[in-house]
Amino acid sequence: MKEVIVREIDETDYSQVCLLEQGQTGSHYQAAVFVRQAMTLWPGLFLVGDLGDKFAGYLVGAISGDDPKTGWILRVRVDEAMQRMGIATRMLGRIEEAMRGYGINQILLSCSPVNEKALALYQKHGYTIRSHESAYFGPGEDRFILGKEI
Repeated sequence: MKEVIVREIDETDYSQVCLLEQGQTGSHYQAAVFVRQAMTLWPGLFLVGDLGDKFAGYLVGAISGDDPKTGWILRVRVDEAMQRMGIATRMLGRIEEAMRGYGINQILLSCSPVNEKALALYQKHGYTIRSHESAYFGPGEDRFILGKEI
């Protein structure tokens, strides 16, 4: 298996990240806006993973506006064909390292209660459920808020 490379996003990644994001939303415009704005707002916390010659996924982190000691993981996406290859694990490790560099000591994220694969991944890496939020993103969009001290 090829080595997973995790690095900060750069302009050459934009199209591939948009395509993977669009797969989630179905909207090219929404994906392009989110990716472009995230690249501008959090360049040091927007990571991509690849296998040297193949784009594999991305992770977007941010610093809380309310508490600069708290970071958020906003997105973790890995191409379906490359899941279970350690890419998300490597990106999580790298974002934790980057956030420590910003003085962050707690990371939060939201996850759908029915996304068992993602929950297992986060819990495997020390994230614990802090709360259950009903209709977090609107009706029918419940989320667990998970957190980890770093």
